[in-house]
Amino acid sequence: MRGLGGKIESFIFANLLVTTLLSVLAYGTVEPWSLALFELNALLLGVLMATQFVVDADASWRGLRLALPLFGLTLWGAIQTMSFLPGHSLDVQATRETVVKVLALAIYFVAALHTLRATNRRRIVLLTLTVFGFAVSLFAIIQRLTYNGKMYWIRPVSDYIAPYGPYGNYNHFAGFAELILPLPLAYVLFARVKFEQRLLWLFSAVIMAVAVVFSLSRGGLLAVGSETLALLLVAFFNRDRWRSDAAGSAAGNRILLVGGLAVVLLLALWIGYEPLARRFTTVAQGAGEHSVVTRAEYWQASWRMFLDHPLTGVGLGAFPAVYPTYGRSSARLERLEQTHNDYLQLLTDAGLVGVLLGLWFLVALSLALKRLWRRLARSHSQSRVLIVGGSVALLGIALHSFLDFNLQIAANALLCLVVVALLVAHDAPQSQDTAEEF
Repeated sequence: MRGLGGKIESFIFANLLVTTLLSVLAYGTVEPWSLALFELNALLLGVLMATQFVVDADASWRGLRLALPLFGLTLWGAIQTMSFLPGHSLDVQATRETVVKVLALAIYFVAALHTLRATNRRRIVLLTLTVFGFAVSLFAIIQRLTYNGKMYWIRPVSDYIAPYGPYGNYNHFAGFAELILPLPLAYVLFARVKFEQRLLWLFSAVIMAVAVVFSLSRGGLLAVGSETLALLLVAFFNRDRWRSDAAGSAAGNRILLVGGLAVVLLLALWIGYEPLARRFTTVAQGAGEHSVVTRAEYWQASWRMFLDHPLTGVGLGAFPAVYPTYGRSSARLERLEQTHNDYLQLLTDAGLVGVLLGLWFLVALSLALKRLWRRLARSHSQSRVLIVGGSVALLGIALHSFLDFNLQIAANALLCLVVVALLVAHDAPQSQDTAEEF
């Protein structure tokens, strides 16, 4: 890449990567000030991408169709704000604000799909996310051990907030970690690197796993456990086909993973045996446990909300204003902001139209992944890391989304889209996925 167009694209990539990191550190980007900066920056990237298209004759926007469902959801939200139409939003102002956020995410997604076609950039993202995930996880553990009732040790929080790391809720930290953890773990299993390097990657994965355990997020543990099992199954069923690319023997991999799991268990018990024991005694309560009961109440009320507005939904972002008509929150002084299920939230807010847009995205993504997995055996070992690790990361967040609302958190939604782009960039036209190794 040369000239002004190449410089613009390099800036877009750097901006996207920095924004992905800073959005996490800014309390997950859920507050008005951070959302405003997040959205203004997306506008800047949109202008820069349009400029590149004009000044760079070699710029190609093919391979960006996966972003169309997000733009479709943005358009549907804009239609919902038209109060003169039947089925309009029941909270027009909230829908307008949500539309801007979804549009910003769509722009960031286009930027990711466009700039991550280059192998060297995918390598940079992989390394950056692994180091960042390790650092944030270590910070979260230290902050929990030295917690003084304030986020970052300086900002007081409400009694209804359950902070962990930079997030206002431990479940959202778990969502962050489960989007990154499979990448270094897949690197340990599938990359052709020296033993010492594999130990470093394993150490980063171990710290992230310990942080998830110590977060006490049961949904996060379910997701991370499922991710680990999925990676082990992939490694087991492909041990013969991929042996020539393996960094070490199958026995060596088993020793590393068993050692890693043992370290996770020992560190978790050493850091916080008592809170872990208290947390998991609630599992024995089954359906009578408080969080299970409250979630069931939220879901039942949300389902009634959907049945009353099946086609159009109540409006993107309108759930908090409408929910009190159907149910109550367990927090006496705060209204319920989300339904604690990303799929159900799409039903309540966007109706069947939103579901069709979501299915469009899932089908397009599934077809791209199918093509990638078909040629996985012919891929280089470290391209395999991104394809397998990224796919497993999406599996984890998909499972966790049944129990929480990570994709309503701007930082986690952006991180998820970046992981998607890391995957499908291999499948994009003119992708620079050559014989070059990472």
